[in-house]
Amino acid sequence: MNIFSVLAIFLAAATANGYSGLPHPLALASSFSLIYHELDNINLGNCSLANATLPLNATKYPLPEPCRNLTLKHVALGRGTQNYTCPLDASSNPQSTIKPEATGAVATLFDASCIVSASESLLHQVPGIISTTPLGSLAFMAALVAQGTRSTNLIVGEHYFDAASDPVFDLSLTGSNSWIVSTKKASVPAPYSTSESGDDVPWLKLGYKKGQNIQEVYRVVTSLGNPPSTCAGQNSTILVPYAAEYWFYG
Repeated sequence: MNIFSVLAIFLAAATANGYSGLPHPLALASSFSLIYHELDNINLGNCSLANATLPLNATKYPLPEPCRNLTLKHVALGRGTQNYTCPLDASSNPQSTIKPEATGAVATLFDASCIVSASESLLHQVPGIISTTPLGSLAFMAALVAQGTRSTNLIVGEHYFDAASDPVFDLSLTGSNSWIVSTKKASVPAPYSTSESGDDVPWLKLGYKKGQNIQEVYRVVTSLGNPPSTCAGQNSTILVPYAAEYWFYG
């Protein structure tokens, strides 16, 4: 079975039995326990990124292209939360027009290099599915696939913001000691291709501040993550689920 077939089963499981999203975690676990037995011939650790194409033309105004001296090192799927805060007085005021303030994000990064090497169009469907999937269910799926394919780990790193409010990507689980503290270089609105609500966070190009083996990061094919329009009736801390593709160049 090839990786396209595995993801096809994944997508089928996501819409089975009348669910609009992924099934309950126990049903999801059952689905992947069946897939596990089909995976012996796949090795997700040996997938070339030579022909992968960053989807810059999907937005009305494309992000700047990667610097010419850089090559694509990793592609990951990020699943986590975009984080916001509201003043207490605004949260308790049903008429408040104050907007939530962004305070960063956290996400688990899953290896997507083999998916993009097999089918870019299939990869681009995944953020819209996993943006509402419980993270524990995704981690369980990754563990099953990694064990069944003799891959070391499909969870390759984490994304968070440091004390200086800079976005950090730590890919140390890839075994390459790759990491970057980045800074925003460009932003364009998402093309509303992954959710009907238009609540997808912008696509970004991030540049280098400090790090190792990574010089640029692109956040593309985002799903969800935008905050409520105002703080009225919201908690002082708002965690909004999201998913995105992250492309790493070095």
